[in-house]
Amino acid sequence: MGRGTRRSRLVIVALLIIAFTLITLDYRTGRSATGARGVLHSIFGGVENGVTTVTRPIGRTASSLTHPNRYHDRADRLAEENARLRRQIADDTEIGRMSTELADLRLLADKGQYTIVPAKVIAVGDVTGTDWTVTINAGRADGIVVDKTVLNADGLVGTVSGVTEHTAIVRLACDPGSHIGARLERTQLLGAVAGGQGPGTLTFTLYDASYRVQKGDRLVTFGSLDYVAGVPIGMVTKVTDVDGLSRTAEVKPYASVGTLDLVGVVVGKPPADPGDRVLTPRPVPTEPAASVPPAASVPPAASVPPAASVPPAPLSPTAGSPVGGSLAGAASGVGGGAG
Repeated sequence: MGRGTRRSRLVIVALLIIAFTLITLDYRTGRSATGARGVLHSIFGGVENGVTTVTRPIGRTASSLTHPNRYHDRADRLAEENARLRRQIADDTEIGRMSTELADLRLLADKGQYTIVPAKVIAVGDVTGTDWTVTINAGRADGIVVDKTVLNADGLVGTVSGVTEHTAIVRLACDPGSHIGARLERTQLLGAVAGGQGPGTLTFTLYDASYRVQKGDRLVTFGSLDYVAGVPIGMVTKVTDVDGLSRTAEVKPYASVGTLDLVGVVVGKPPADPGDRVLTPRPVPTEPAASVPPAASVPPAASVPPAASVPPAPLSPTAGSPVGGSLAGAASGVGGGAG
């Protein structure tokens, strides 16, 4: 028993001496594998690799048991990084979309020469059918007051009905209490559009009873003390006859209530009525090519009957023929003169 213990101690001491020797050689020679270290490595290298191959999985298992949260923490960090990248991509997409909407809104404002304050819809009011409003993030501090016209890149949205320092309530054009003056495109005929038929339908009433509203007519605001003129409203989709007069029509608004996001509040009127300039130009109908009538058929030339064949005059005189006699006399006269 004592002999085995002594032998084990000697082996341990020998291994410790070899280990310290290797450490000293590594420190002095760096990473070089030549010399004494190379010899020792060639001797014990196989044993070292074998021991490492066996003990590495055991070491990793022990490490995972000793630090059970290490891999969970790494997974959490990766998930957090993934979420951050997704948020960044979503933010970049949103910024691009908002830039496009703002450019379209500026383009419409430039056409009408409107001075606008851009704002974003931050809340939707009671839309149960009796009250259609939205709240925007611009208010009195931005120069917004009640009754100002609100539009987006498509056309009329509504009017301002209430203002705080930094927010405003917009009554949508489809609200039952909304009545906005309108004008038919390319005419000076006035009327009014009102809500109450739902978010996608307005009612237009023409003041002039002698004119018939037609499907496809387009409407713009005609302007007043508070409203601005020329803002596109919508297109007539259905005409209603009242006592034989087509004065009332259903109008589909250009601005969609369900997708409202970026809007503009008109705080400065144009120097002159823009008329129909803000409306999208109608497509020019292509005229079909004029049909060329086929050339008149010329009847074939009338067939001319062949000239009647005249038999040639006989050369020999014929007895009893005056012609023959005269010819004979002439011949004899000529012959006698010559002689």
